[in-house]
Amino acid sequence: MNIGQIMTEKIRRGNMKKKPLGYLGGDIMSFGSNLARQYEYDKFLKMCLPVEVYSPVMNKSINDKSNMTEEENNHLAEKITEADIERLWNSDFVVMCPEQSAIGSMCETGCLFGWKYMADKLTEIITECENNHAPSDGTLACLKREINRIADKQNYFHYFDIRTNHLNEKDWRRSFSINQLLYGMILYTAKNGDFETFDAILEHLEGLYGNK
Repeated sequence: MNIGQIMTEKIRRGNMKKKPLGYLGGDIMSFGSNLARQYEYDKFLKMCLPVEVYSPVMNKSINDKSNMTEEENNHLAEKITEADIERLWNSDFVVMCPEQSAIGSMCETGCLFGWKYMADKLTEIITECENNHAPSDGTLACLKREINRIADKQNYFHYFDIRTNHLNEKDWRRSFSINQLLYGMILYTAKNGDFETFDAILEHLEGLYGNK
């Protein structure tokens, strides 16, 4: 299964939850921010609330790189996206520290905004159909059209950095790296499944719209 199918299945299972689920988000990259997230997580647990809570800082299967293989590392973006976005989607409440320098937290905040915006738009469609006394199958058809329109949106991403290369760089010799949650979301969202050059994107668009 691809990452979309995996997340869909996990979201389906998440809908069968029992306890309320919480998500504690924020930067975990530096030593200080890591300690801050652990402090928040521990303080929340001490409240002994009848809920389950997840914080990315506690996910050792992702954060502990000491025994990670090169193959596992090459799929880290997908693993982070699957773990964090699934839990973010299934959560009943989110506590987020959206520091401007924390790219992953910005991505998660964008997800929360997008889901809320989409929910509001779909609710508008339902309300309009109800006000017009549309039959239930007509309302469903309207919702499907809007969902398909969103799902079929063609998203293209390009990124150039002079430091990128195809060398097998290690440790502190790595020239460049993109935030892996951001990259995982791009892999999931991009029309052609990854970054492209700007010229390649223009070629796609010319092929789609140039002769119309």
